[in-house]
Amino acid sequence: MTKLAIDGGEPVRGKDDPLPDVFPRSVGANARRYYQELLDSGLTRAPDFDRAFAQANGARFALSVANCTVANHVSYAACGVGPGDEVVVSPITDYGTIYGIIAQRAIPVFADTDRLTGNVTAETIAAVITDRTRALSVVHWAGITCDMDPILALAGNRGLPVIEDVCQAPLAEYGGRKAGTLGAMGCFSFDGEKHLSCGSGGAIITNDEELYNRALNFAGHRGAYIEDANYGRRHKILGCNYRFDNVRMPLAMAQLEALPELVARRRELGAQLSRLLASIDGVTPSPVPARGDAVYWMYPFLVGVEAMRAGLDELGRAMAAEGLTGVSPGRYYLVPDSHDLLNDLRHTYGAGALPGGAPDTYFGRVYSAADTPNAKWYVDHMLRFMFTEEYRERDIEDIRRIIRKVIEQYSARK
Repeated sequence: MTKLAIDGGEPVRGKDDPLPDVFPRSVGANARRYYQELLDSGLTRAPDFDRAFAQANGARFALSVANCTVANHVSYAACGVGPGDEVVVSPITDYGTIYGIIAQRAIPVFADTDRLTGNVTAETIAAVITDRTRALSVVHWAGITCDMDPILALAGNRGLPVIEDVCQAPLAEYGGRKAGTLGAMGCFSFDGEKHLSCGSGGAIITNDEELYNRALNFAGHRGAYIEDANYGRRHKILGCNYRFDNVRMPLAMAQLEALPELVARRRELGAQLSRLLASIDGVTPSPVPARGDAVYWMYPFLVGVEAMRAGLDELGRAMAAEGLTGVSPGRYYLVPDSHDLLNDLRHTYGAGALPGGAPDTYFGRVYSAADTPNAKWYVDHMLRFMFTEEYRERDIEDIRRIIRKVIEQYSARK
């Protein structure tokens, strides 16, 4: 058997012929023109990005904001989440999804996931809904959509709004509709490594005019209303300055114009890689719902580590040595395990302002990986790497070769 690069053998892709990386990012063709127009106008004429973003997603309204973390926060606030309320949320995500729940002094409740996708399901959500549940937050993990029809049916029966975290799945579709338009509100990220990349930023979409106006007031007007034009604004509720800035809008618009082609390419390449990896004994590509989609911000795959002579970390290092740089586990994405602040918010709020109001509504809770055993199994078997539309067919084939080479070398049956 061919010697692994980590043991001194020849890598599948060496430093003189590396696989394409996420960076440097390609930039939309009209970015320079849009910036010149903004500069010529003295920073007063930026592209109407919100209108264009809503149209691209098939939504009535869009509101650009500072980032996806605050997009989630604004959505929770717009949906009326407040102290003592429970929000059912995916356990495999990151800080940005749960920050707004805690900021609203509400209580995150983690549903378990499907073992093979890392996404929540209607069954896992139903198991943790209580009479205190105020909203559901679903994350389209890694760019693979959740199976939304059963989730939406459950939410409709319970009268609960669904907030979609779409930061890893822009323009992904489910049943012919864009992710983010399936529930009450959808949240997006424009960070440097995301599909639509303009350094930072985010957006919210919705088809509900009342939710849009609440979001606009909370994120842009800081809770202010003008009831008397002669007086000016009155701050009636607590709001935030979470605005997107017009200096980033020209780049965001140019990137939005390039997004459909980029997403289509990632969808095509990811599906191709999944077909190839399915033939490797010990590797399972993440399945995609029958009515769903996968646009691959990162590419996750599962490894039957029980049949390997190495753990995930060693397997990842061996694959990186073969040229698939950055491949590694993602254990920290299991939020109930990695976010220690959940188990001691006294350092965040102090004894007088605990989430949920009275101490017994929060402090009796202990968050741990044991709460979501399927999600724990998923992160214990998952490797992932950042995906790019810059791959060509040869690159996809070499990724398959790398994964197969390492898996076969470490197979306990070897």
